[in-house]
Amino acid sequence: MSRKIVDIKDLHVRIGKKQVLKGLNIAFYRGEYVVIAGKSGAGKSTFLRCLSGSILPDAGWIVPDKDLSRKKIGFISDGRSLFSHFTISRMVNFHTRIYGIKNFDNTLIKELKLSPGRKIKSLSMGERTLFHLTLVLNQKPDLLLVDEVIHAIDPFLRERFLESVLDIIEERGTATIAVNHTFSDIEKIPERVLILDEGRFILDEKTDDLKNRLKKVATKEPLPKNIPVVFKKETGFCREYFIYPFDEKFRRDSSFLFEDIKLEEIIKAFIGGRYV
Repeated sequence: MSRKIVDIKDLHVRIGKKQVLKGLNIAFYRGEYVVIAGKSGAGKSTFLRCLSGSILPDAGWIVPDKDLSRKKIGFISDGRSLFSHFTISRMVNFHTRIYGIKNFDNTLIKELKLSPGRKIKSLSMGERTLFHLTLVLNQKPDLLLVDEVIHAIDPFLRERFLESVLDIIEERGTATIAVNHTFSDIEKIPERVLILDEGRFILDEKTDDLKNRLKKVATKEPLPKNIPVVFKKETGFCREYFIYPFDEKFRRDSSFLFEDIKLEEIIKAFIGGRYV
């Protein structure tokens, strides 16, 4: 296993009267791409803001690797301000001064054909996200946090965004933690999947292991009680059952046809099960 980039111990966060995060204990490692999913209000964005230092926990510790400085943490979120009244050139100058960047790489800005005098508030969501990514990548981050932006940009810019993230993971061993709503575009990217529910992680699995441990079966017959169902739904004349954790003995001991499913459907099953 690679070196830890950050270790979270007994993390608690309250916002107003609501306990948002409830005693989280988890570690992240250099070079891994982790995706966090969960229903609305589960605490995903709050967790990323804690890791970025934007908000302080009420209790617990966030212990970074000794070489991880605040300037090496990049945070991209559709809710974070980029000083929308700034022009692109003014924002670049401000960012390079704050982070001590000597040689600014504006490759993505040139690809998007963004004029230096254009104001940030005039950018589309996709342009704004790629511009924000340009700023963050110039920090050469060791920890990259991405909060709910990938689904909001068009397919071409989404692909360019992901290419840039994968490049920096390969070049620097950057750890990437992303909150996502859709997964079709990143099906093969995450190495690890977390599900957050009501302030606690209820799932932490390597992606390949998770795909092996969750199967689907469509049948009119009820399943034996020894087969664990995380979620079920009606589909016409039968029901779809999502089985977790799946055991090969279920296949040997029954006539049911258990199917492999993609990551997006796996995530939907877990989240749907939490709503039910």
